[in-house]
Amino acid sequence: MWNINVIARATSAGRTYWQYDFRIELPDGTPYRERRKARGATSEAAARQVGMRRLQEVLRQGPKAKRKPETDMPTVAEFAKEWLELCTAERQRPATLENKHFALKNHILPILGATRLDAVDDRAIARFKRERQGVAAGTVNNSLKFIGAMLRCAKEQGHRVQVPSLKRLPEEHEACWYTSAEYQKLIKSAQTYGSAELALVLLAGDAGLRAGEISALRWEDIDFVNRILTVKRNLVRKHEGPPKGKRERKIPISGRLDAALRALHRRAEYPRVFALPDGRDVASSVLRGWFARIATYAEVPRHGLHALRHSFGSRLMLSGAGAQVVMELLGHAHLRTTQIYVHAEADHRRSAIDRMMLLDQS
Repeated sequence: MWNINVIARATSAGRTYWQYDFRIELPDGTPYRERRKARGATSEAAARQVGMRRLQEVLRQGPKAKRKPETDMPTVAEFAKEWLELCTAERQRPATLENKHFALKNHILPILGATRLDAVDDRAIARFKRERQGVAAGTVNNSLKFIGAMLRCAKEQGHRVQVPSLKRLPEEHEACWYTSAEYQKLIKSAQTYGSAELALVLLAGDAGLRAGEISALRWEDIDFVNRILTVKRNLVRKHEGPPKGKRERKIPISGRLDAALRALHRRAEYPRVFALPDGRDVASSVLRGWFARIATYAEVPRHGLHALRHSFGSRLMLSGAGAQVVMELLGHAHLRTTQIYVHAEADHRRSAIDRMMLLDQS
């Protein structure tokens, strides 16, 4: 078995890059050593893979192996496997990897799989868009993003490819959210089902948790004494990891959420706040199913759990909380993301003008 050493180096500007270093004996018995920068590698595992590919190339073609001729250019389907291996080696989030697998299998490979990497040009991208006309713009844009990432990776690996124009399709972002009156109906509806359903609605509407964060929530994350809830994990497709943005956040617990959680805690049997009777995790898709029934009984639109996060942000902003506070409670890294979640009802817009006029008169 060949031994490949990987070394982290630093540039004069303080940036880190990776080198691979190996020693082998060529087929004619000549000892050979090579130490080079692992181009395109952003982690130790990725650098080791670059070194292994180079080692195998030297064994096949010799130390002075030239760049691959055009006839050896891989197709999109062939390179996709290598790209996914590199993404895995870089320890990308399981949900991200599954999204890439899904986009490749269902959208990219059926159209571009047999296309050579150097033939993925503007015409190929135009063809991809034409053949995906019946697909949502967001799905197409997601696939375009992955095509670009794969081509850039191929270029870093030494393939002579160019990244074409990947102009995104226009998307209509119509944010769904619940009014205060609708939210009160949801709470009343949840109460008719039980403490678990009530806690679900309040965790999204009074604390702004995402569905995956609710699935991952453990009793140890809740400080009943100080009424603080710490969001420190996310559960997506059976994979537990840090919350989106990889930052923990602490959220004060409202009085009614505290009461709902205490009622649920009194009969808790497992570490998770939400668990199936046999102790297995409750997937976020199951929680969304619960919420759909609650919304149907409440006779309000079935916008989904995420709409309660929008409502949470809106109610915070309208109650006078600053944008920075709302951003931190929602767990956003950028204020522009928070602004998408904030909506104003007509009555609140009118009261804002009335408050301004009162200030002018004082």
